[in-house]
Amino acid sequence: MPLIDLDGLRIHYQQKGRGEDVVLLHAVTGNLSIWLFSNLMGVLAEEFRVTAFDLRGHGASDVPASGYTSADMVEDLRRLHAALRLGPALLVGHSFGAVVAVHAAVLYPDMVRGLILSDPYFPGLAHLEPNLADAEMWREVREALVDAGAELDEEVDFTRLFQIVAALSPSQLTRLRETMRPSSMRWLSQLPRLAATTCGHDVFLPVGLTAERICQVRQPLVALYDEHTSFSATRRFLAANLPGAQMEIVPGAKHVAPLQNPGAFTALVQKHLRAMARANGHPCSSTTPGSIIS
Repeated sequence: MPLIDLDGLRIHYQQKGRGEDVVLLHAVTGNLSIWLFSNLMGVLAEEFRVTAFDLRGHGASDVPASGYTSADMVEDLRRLHAALRLGPALLVGHSFGAVVAVHAAVLYPDMVRGLILSDPYFPGLAHLEPNLADAEMWREVREALVDAGAELDEEVDFTRLFQIVAALSPSQLTRLRETMRPSSMRWLSQLPRLAATTCGHDVFLPVGLTAERICQVRQPLVALYDEHTSFSATRRFLAANLPGAQMEIVPGAKHVAPLQNPGAFTALVQKHLRAMARANGHPCSSTTPGSIIS
């Protein structure tokens, strides 16, 4: 399991392939396995050098008590980028990972060649999405937990969610296994490790990534929104305010396109990365992909 020490913080990463650098950024409460289950990493590694890593507090990376804003995650990305000696990279981010990608493009524009965003919600654009609690992903989790006897308010509160899941009794967990999909249970099992951290609070802070700063992004940008997204207003904002940005719809997906429609998602990411690479003067590599580097 490749781990790299970034000023005392151990980050789990995997790297595969040869060519222009692509970095994959998963969502909060997820981990890099989403890029393996969807086979996105394997497909892209045939043409690019692909690096995926677990954000702090996630997967096999260390779990610090604090430091979970998008700005904090950008600093982790910057240190990883330097430690692995990556070139200016094409960033692919899902959900909060997309927020981190955009924040990186704003703070360190020379580090980022292009951006592909998957169904992002931006804390700095929260005024556009006042009905976040109505998002289907939140409703499904809340209803399952309430059915199991847990008390979770309608208002979106990740801190409370993490604490409730950490305190579930064996009988409540049994009930959840009866009502939730195995993939949802795997996701739920990752939450207790974040209960003692500030993650649930931090990820909803704009920390400078305001609407004005988002509009300053000048790198090539593609936003892949799911057919059943809860963030249509954000999609319209990006389309109207980022000159040259391209919008695509992933059929049938509802926030987790890499797993809900991996074929369409992978094809769209591959298509747009190829276009960005050609525009950057870096034709895609045709060499045989390498193995994971530790």
